[in-house]
Amino acid sequence: MLQLDIQNILKKKIGSNNGISDLMLNNFCSKNGKLVKQVFRNKNKLGYDFLNLPDDSALLRKIKKFVTEQKRNKWENIIVLGIGGSALGAIAIRDALLPAFNQKPRLIVLDNIGPKYTADLFDDLNLSKTLFVVISKSGTTTEPMVLYGLAKERLMKKFPKNYQKHFVFITDPKKGLLRKIAKKENITTFDIPPKVGGRFSVLSSVGLVPAALAGVDINGLLKGAHLMREAIKVKHPEKNPALLLASAQYLLDHKKSKSITVMMPYSNALFKVGDWYRQLLAESIGKNKDTGPTPVNALGTTDQHSQLQLYVEGPNNKLIIFLRILKHISDPKLGDVLPKEIGYLNNKKMSIILDAAYTGTAESLAKHQTPNLTIEIPKVDAKNLGALFMLFEFQVALLGLLYKVDAFSQPGVEHSKQITKKLLS
Repeated sequence: MLQLDIQNILKKKIGSNNGISDLMLNNFCSKNGKLVKQVFRNKNKLGYDFLNLPDDSALLRKIKKFVTEQKRNKWENIIVLGIGGSALGAIAIRDALLPAFNQKPRLIVLDNIGPKYTADLFDDLNLSKTLFVVISKSGTTTEPMVLYGLAKERLMKKFPKNYQKHFVFITDPKKGLLRKIAKKENITTFDIPPKVGGRFSVLSSVGLVPAALAGVDINGLLKGAHLMREAIKVKHPEKNPALLLASAQYLLDHKKSKSITVMMPYSNALFKVGDWYRQLLAESIGKNKDTGPTPVNALGTTDQHSQLQLYVEGPNNKLIIFLRILKHISDPKLGDVLPKEIGYLNNKKMSIILDAAYTGTAESLAKHQTPNLTIEIPKVDAKNLGALFMLFEFQVALLGLLYKVDAFSQPGVEHSKQITKKLLS
């Protein structure tokens, strides 16, 4: 199971100007342990339904049946057409659990409407071996529907009699434009749970259908999420991982002016988890001029050479959250080939070098009194990734209660959509 190392946020390690005391953190967790119970009591209310996703065995059976039926088509490309919460979860799952350079089939998430990028992709596709997964709860989201239109136009020209078999829709269970199209054209659909918001939907059909089509162990994802949910339910407040994480973030923001949260995994595989978390935090908590830590994502060791200077000696207004992998699935070892000037690198596994870089960064930040904490992950697999998703979703639900904002709305996004629609109309 995932473990939190919080030593580098405590004042005994980084000083009282930037750190918080054990006593303050423990008292705050104890005082707000009731919020954990409140989240669980709300599990059937709008937004909080993400807690029930690990128990949806009927969805699991339906997805597995669908994937088995699709195998006869021997798809070479699974193309997700979605944006925001309808895309970032699938990207995070893909990059964490599938081969980086040799995916069969390829799982491609088209989550923007850049003209050249889109044209290049469509020019590259063998449409006869391509399945499009269109994701939109309303069926009117501009970006995926534009891309759906482009795909449909090409497929209808090439396969006028059976273009429908190249689509699967993930949408509202009863209403919306995609649901209407699906009924008219006999296209397979999966439901987006009505009470689950897009950024909390990674463990629903939104994330699970593309993942399963690409060969990901979706049982493991749900099992890990279930285990984390139960761990959050039963632990004492000061040991509850979600409450501990939310409390640390809230206290450092409110008491120590750490208004920026940097997610920095020491793993290429988990880099896109930072993108997913960035939306989760920004859209959920940024609801007024006084609340909302600004999320930034970084990658170790890459961003030691691009962002670390700012974090070490720039404004001390940041909390750094590291993701540290304890055991890497593949771990090349360097032979005795480098010259003596850098001979200390010879005969080392890459994991040893990577972990030394992480330790050096964390200790350097602590020495410069920049608070940082670490989430230790035994290894990158489906179970631990599912646990990570549940940990962060529960943490953000708690942050909503701590900041006294609605963590499940996004009115600022809707205003932009209205202006866009008016311009295009």
